[in-house]
Amino acid sequence: MGLTDRLFRDVIWPMWLRRDDPRTPGYLREIERRRKDAPEIVAARQAVRLRRLACHAVATVPYYRDLFRAARIDPARFTPADLLRLPTLSKTTIRERGDDLISSAYRGEPLISKKTSGSTGVPLRVRIDEAGMAWKRAATLLADEDSGWRRGGAIAKAWGNPEYKQFGWRGWLRNALYERALHLDTLKMDAAAIDRFVDRLIVRRPALLFGHAHSVYLVAHRCRERSIVPPAPAGIITTAMVLHGFERKLIESVFRCPVTNRYGCEEVSLIACECPAHDGLHINVDSVFVEVLAGDRPAAPGQPGDVVITDLSNFAMPLVRYRVGDVARWSAGECACGRAAPRLAAVEGREADYVVTPSGHYISGISLTENFATLVPGIAQLQIVQEKVDFLRFRIVRAADWAAGAEVALADMVRERFGPATRYECEFTDAIEREPSGKYRFCISHVLADARRGQAA
Repeated sequence: MGLTDRLFRDVIWPMWLRRDDPRTPGYLREIERRRKDAPEIVAARQAVRLRRLACHAVATVPYYRDLFRAARIDPARFTPADLLRLPTLSKTTIRERGDDLISSAYRGEPLISKKTSGSTGVPLRVRIDEAGMAWKRAATLLADEDSGWRRGGAIAKAWGNPEYKQFGWRGWLRNALYERALHLDTLKMDAAAIDRFVDRLIVRRPALLFGHAHSVYLVAHRCRERSIVPPAPAGIITTAMVLHGFERKLIESVFRCPVTNRYGCEEVSLIACECPAHDGLHINVDSVFVEVLAGDRPAAPGQPGDVVITDLSNFAMPLVRYRVGDVARWSAGECACGRAAPRLAAVEGREADYVVTPSGHYISGISLTENFATLVPGIAQLQIVQEKVDFLRFRIVRAADWAAGAEVALADMVRERFGPATRYECEFTDAIEREPSGKYRFCISHVLADARRGQAA
C-alpha cells in the first residue's frame, strides 16, 4: 500500500467516518467482536433485540399495538416463534400508512429518508433514525472487507445515478476524500462508456470493484472482447441482481479475484453477504431477523420461499415481518469460516434484464425501475417490457394519486432515457403477477433474451 493510500486509510477516512456519525467506529468494533460468537449466543442476542423492538413498537406505534393485541401477544415476552402469529407487512401497507408507522418517540427528530422502487417495482419510502443508520453503515463496511478490500481504498462502481452528483461541491468533495469512487453510470451504458470506465480502471487501479451483478459482468465481458487484462482489485462485490454462475466465472477469470456476492435492499440495507469461504450468504444477524416462508410456514433448507425481514436496528420506523418481495433458499450445515450466523444458499428473486436503446446503450433494469417508479408520480407498481429495440410496454398499477401529469412525466422520461425513436404503450392493470417460479421480473427484455441464453451456454 502506497503513501497516499495509507493517508486515506489512517487519517482522512477515519475522520470522515466519525464526521458522518461519531458512533460508527464503536459500532464497527462491537459487530466485529461478535462475529465468532457461538450459535446459541447469536440466537439469544437476536431474541433480546427482537423483544426490545417489539416493546418499542407496541409502545410507540398504534399500528403494532393493534396487531399485538389482536394476536394476544405480550411484547415483554416476545420470542422469535411469536413472529409467525403476526401478519406480514406489505409494501402496500408501508405506502398507504407510512407516516402512521413512524414511532411517536421520533416525531420531530432528524430522520434519514430512503425512497426506492425495490426489487418488485413498488415505490415506497422508509425513514431511519440516525443511530440505526450508523449501525447499518458499520455492518456494511465490515461486509465490504470480507471481499478483501480495506477501508480507505479506492472503489470503482458500476451503478446508476451516482449519488454524490446530487449534492453539489459537497458531494464531489466527499467522493474525492472519502468514497474515492469512479463511476460507470448504468443508465448510460454503451461500449464507449464501458471502454472509458475500463481505461480509468487501468489508470486508477481501484482496490474494490462494486456494482450490479450483470453490470460488472458486462465490464468483464468488454475487457475480454478487447483482450484487455485489467489490474486485479483486492475485492469484487456484486449485488442487486441474481449473480449467475457463468457471470461469476467470467468476472473472476478477467479480474483474477474472487467475487463476493451480497444481498440487501434500500429499506433495511445489508441483509446477507458471502464470507471469504464463498459458501452461501451469511445473515447480518445484528441488524435483521430473516424468515424464509413457504406459504405461511418456515421453509426447509433448500426449499424456495418468500423473504420476510424484521429490522432490528431501525426504531424510528419499525419494520416487523416486512415481506421484501424476493425468493431465497436456506443453506444447511456449518460454514468453513466458523461464523455461526445462518446462511442463505441463494437469492432467486432478483432477475433483472437489461434494456438496449436504439442508439446501442445498455440500461440496467434496476436503474430503470428505480427512476421510473420513484420519479413518475402515481405509480403503485411497474413492470417494463421491451418487446422490440424501439418499443416498450409499461405495465402499470396506478396509485390513488395518479393523474394526467404522470403520463406527461413518463413520456418525458422515455424521450430522455431512450431517445425520440422509441415508441411505448401504457398497459394499466390491477396487479402484476409473479411468474410460476415465484419470481417477480420488473424488467423484461425480449431483445436481449436470445443473447443472454447464448452467453449462458
